[in-house]
Amino acid sequence: MTIKQALLAGTAISFATLVAGAPNAARAQQAAVAAPAIDADDIGGIVTSRMGPESGVWVVAETTDLGTRFAKMAVTDDSGRFVVPDLPKATYRVWVRGYGLVDSPKVATEPGKTLNLTAVIAPNLAAAAQYYPAIYWASMIKVPDRSKFPGTGADGNGIPVSFKAQDLWLNTVKTNGCGNCHQIGNYATRTIPEALGHFDSSLAAWARRLQSGPAGRNMISAIASLMTPDGGHLAALADWTDRIKAGEIPSATPPRPVGVERNLVVTVRDWSDPKHYLHDLTLTDRRKPTVNGYGLIYGAAELSTDNLPILDPVKNTKTTMKVPVADPKYAPSSALANQVLAPSAYFGMEQVWDTQVNAHNPMMDQDGRVYFTAQTRSPKDPPDYCKKDSPIRSAQLYPLAGPQNGFVQNARQVTVWDPNTKKFSHIDTCFGTHHLNFAEDANNTLWLSNNTQGERAVVGWINTKLYWETGDAAKSQGWTALIVDTNGNGKRDEGYNEPGKPADYAKDTRIPFAMYGIGYSPADGSIWGSNLTHPGYIVRLAPGSNPAETAMAEIYKIPLPGFGIRGSDVDRNGVVWMPLDSGHIASFDRRKCKGPLNGPGAELGEKCPEGFAFYPIPGPGFQGDPGAEENPYYTWVDQHNILGLGADVPLATGNQSDSLHALVGGQVVELRVPYPMGFFAKGLDGRIDDPNAGWKGRGLWVTSGNRTPMHIEGIDAPAPGAPGKTPETLSSPLVVHFQLRPDPLAH
Repeated sequence: MTIKQALLAGTAISFATLVAGAPNAARAQQAAVAAPAIDADDIGGIVTSRMGPESGVWVVAETTDLGTRFAKMAVTDDSGRFVVPDLPKATYRVWVRGYGLVDSPKVATEPGKTLNLTAVIAPNLAAAAQYYPAIYWASMIKVPDRSKFPGTGADGNGIPVSFKAQDLWLNTVKTNGCGNCHQIGNYATRTIPEALGHFDSSLAAWARRLQSGPAGRNMISAIASLMTPDGGHLAALADWTDRIKAGEIPSATPPRPVGVERNLVVTVRDWSDPKHYLHDLTLTDRRKPTVNGYGLIYGAAELSTDNLPILDPVKNTKTTMKVPVADPKYAPSSALANQVLAPSAYFGMEQVWDTQVNAHNPMMDQDGRVYFTAQTRSPKDPPDYCKKDSPIRSAQLYPLAGPQNGFVQNARQVTVWDPNTKKFSHIDTCFGTHHLNFAEDANNTLWLSNNTQGERAVVGWINTKLYWETGDAAKSQGWTALIVDTNGNGKRDEGYNEPGKPADYAKDTRIPFAMYGIGYSPADGSIWGSNLTHPGYIVRLAPGSNPAETAMAEIYKIPLPGFGIRGSDVDRNGVVWMPLDSGHIASFDRRKCKGPLNGPGAELGEKCPEGFAFYPIPGPGFQGDPGAEENPYYTWVDQHNILGLGADVPLATGNQSDSLHALVGGQVVELRVPYPMGFFAKGLDGRIDDPNAGWKGRGLWVTSGNRTPMHIEGIDAPAPGAPGKTPETLSSPLVVHFQLRPDPLAH
């Protein structure tokens, strides 16, 4: 490899090597560097290559001796030194991975050993590219140029008329379409598996591939919306894999970790199994992150299984907990809505998604109880207290008694697990549930979104203090429609305008935009949530003294250059943070609004564009698209400085980047997971296990929520990033622990 090739591949080359032009000079320089100090539970040493010391590369220590897949990794400093700290007693395989390299041979060792490692320079750019995050490969997919929009249909420019602008197309390709459930660009997606069969063309192979498994109906629906006379996005995917097979590689290369990024320690464990994907996790009370220190971590498996995973991070063991439903005879299964159309390359025609619980999002309270947004009964049979003649004020004002047929993904209620009593409780809500967050109030009010548009677009709450005192689900709950003050009198009035009809601005107006993500603002007690309707909205709810009667909503539309929102969060100053398909982390600060926020037109969401700010996410974009080809699912705010980057730092999930994107002082810090490739973050939570233990007693925990966990790099991967070779070595979902040291060698 030439010096130019090495630099393009991201390889670190010392100044002495460039001047001397000989490995001997680099080795002489390295000889003066002492090995780092280590403890009995660390592995440390120095990494060199024929170019000299290798800085900003990862040393991975992996073992199969524990009760879960376990790998821990750290980054080398400027002199190539490393310390992988605090390893459980076991035998480890240790190797070097880095941009510009290929994996070094795996060396067996144990904690307490000093181990000098030889990094292997990639023989060419193609070999180096196999270790790049998926975003670099996916950016090679060709999307229609902006000049193709607006679409004028099959008889015009070919683009469907529903796509008024390119950002609508990108939104469908990214988070709110193809990229919502899969990391596009990893080894498993940029190649066609042989087990799928033989096809005359890549177009036919992709058409068949998208029918595979329980998600086949959804994938076919998404790709059909992107069809054009020349094959649309289906043809683009076929062209993409053809070019890769012919030897084309990404034109951009990822940078190695720098600065504080080198202080990161990443620990990977797995839980559940390869057939059942994970969505979210919880391990502490968001309001007081010392709750449940060193305790069990609970996961939610959404559409996949009733057997929800539990991880013991101290014993490094994984188990499952079968969660019951209140009405098992009539609660429908997710299999009804996700039937297998065609065999998958991994599990054939097996119905791997089959759950009545449909647990989407868990949250822990101050006593360690775990609340799941989960189905407990059939959506056909809502309780009588949901009807208009109910004693519940919310039902009198906005009844939710209408039955729903079949399996309805967002027709969940709430199931609570109490690890102290070992008992489950079911709170039968009239409103559907999706995400949830606790308020910082005397009632420990639990606020819940439902991600359901139209008539059922409400925000719900549970007075958990009252519920645990009385056990009365009806008295403990409430909900409200989202009413905007369009008559400008500063209060909520009944007799409001309904959406979709001409507005009478002598009245208030109900909006049909339900919340997806939901967060509580410690600054003023308001509730904020995201709405997925393009280009994306954020919604504020001020509960007032009696929310069923007094709650007032505000809505704000994301202005260009932003678009494509999913999950959002709120910092302790009341600023809302959101991830965008436009390749941004965005903020909305209501304090910056200049004009009145109520009155005529307030229901349109255009009252405060000046409240938004946009921060670019790193990484390459599609050709002709200025934003990164990233589809960040969620943003979580580190309100309590758990990781160590600062209080109120927002972190967006880097679903295409094997990473988290932390926004620190206006700049993005990349928290990368180099192994196994395929990390697809969904749920985040932070915990302080021991406030007196410094960085060792705290960290962030993130679940990898790709709906195809078997796509994650296997422990016996036949190629970099590839799935496991056998059913037994396919990857299960991951739990990833992020910790930040004061320097790269702290132990």
